[in-house]
Amino acid sequence: MTTSRPVTLQQVADQAQVSRSAASFALSGRPGVSEATRSKVLSIAAELGYSPNRTAQNLRSSRTGIVAVYSPKDVSALSYYMEATFGIVDEAEASGHTVTIVPHTATAAEHLRADGIIVLDPTLGDPIVPRLLELGLPVISGEQMPQKLSSPMPPATTKVAGTPEMVSTPAVVGTSAVAGTVTSDHIASTREVLDAFAAAGARAPAIIAPEERMSWSMAVEDAYQQWCAENEVEARVETASLEGMAEATRQATKRLLDSGDVDAILALTDGSVLTVLTSAANHGRRLGADLLVAAAVDSPVLGYMDPPVTAVDLRPREFGRACMNLLSKALETSGPPADSSHSLDSPREVQLAEVVDTKVIHRASTAGPLHLKGH
Repeated sequence: MTTSRPVTLQQVADQAQVSRSAASFALSGRPGVSEATRSKVLSIAAELGYSPNRTAQNLRSSRTGIVAVYSPKDVSALSYYMEATFGIVDEAEASGHTVTIVPHTATAAEHLRADGIIVLDPTLGDPIVPRLLELGLPVISGEQMPQKLSSPMPPATTKVAGTPEMVSTPAVVGTSAVAGTVTSDHIASTREVLDAFAAAGARAPAIIAPEERMSWSMAVEDAYQQWCAENEVEARVETASLEGMAEATRQATKRLLDSGDVDAILALTDGSVLTVLTSAANHGRRLGADLLVAAAVDSPVLGYMDPPVTAVDLRPREFGRACMNLLSKALETSGPPADSSHSLDSPREVQLAEVVDTKVIHRASTAGPLHLKGH
């Protein structure tokens, strides 16, 4: 029995009647060959079944072929982050990269070997993110990085008394390693949910936000505060930590419902709305009848609840793909590692940016009309 040998780069070059270097340039997407030559080489490579040796390519380019992904602590079981990571993996495979997850350890950055980093939802006060930025590798931020990232996390509050500090324009913290950002329009989706609450008869909407400060949650809180001011409604904000989220959300829901007048709740953290529903039922409230509930992050289970729960589809898998796509672009143009001596308080302009569309999925949990005394 004979085993066929893999097709070599030289065979592709010979068949295309070009030099080995030209074939390599065409296959790697590097400039220096005409589009006609590139198209011809790619076609012949596909016809012959040529598969590039990624290890050899990475050795020649001084790259590892690895992309690192870092997410906030205590989110590994949340569907949004799993889907976003799957999206990164999908796009990484298409570009010949493998994906590694950065652990939440003090030495994570010290031992990391990767070509670039994707940071999902960078969190104010997270000590690992600044260390990742100091590596000088290209970094894509999934959602904007809070300014003064190295500052300690502010104390938790049960009521927001003003506009939260967040990045108002594409900016970064740390070194020139931050190459771009992918965001979603959380402000528009939040206002749409609040308008749905009001249309169904809600007069006292509240939100439960993560205690950890991330730009997306601060954007939602900001939109909520502005909406309340415009509609002359008292703002009611409770927080729940990602660590021990179920119990923290249960307590936050209890505090809101014990106030007596809250008739609608928007739960921000992925999965927390399920605890809100259970807690509300234990409190004697009826979803869709005397309490409206919505989630800032959709998941498949919410469409099968009784009644189904209104939620924002953030398209996490597409979000992950967009992050990896931007990182691929950054890697194509990146030179030597950035100077890691740059101050953590000196922002540099983000070169790449993309916005992923979101959609509010309106379901029965916000259809109303509410049946409350005084409504």
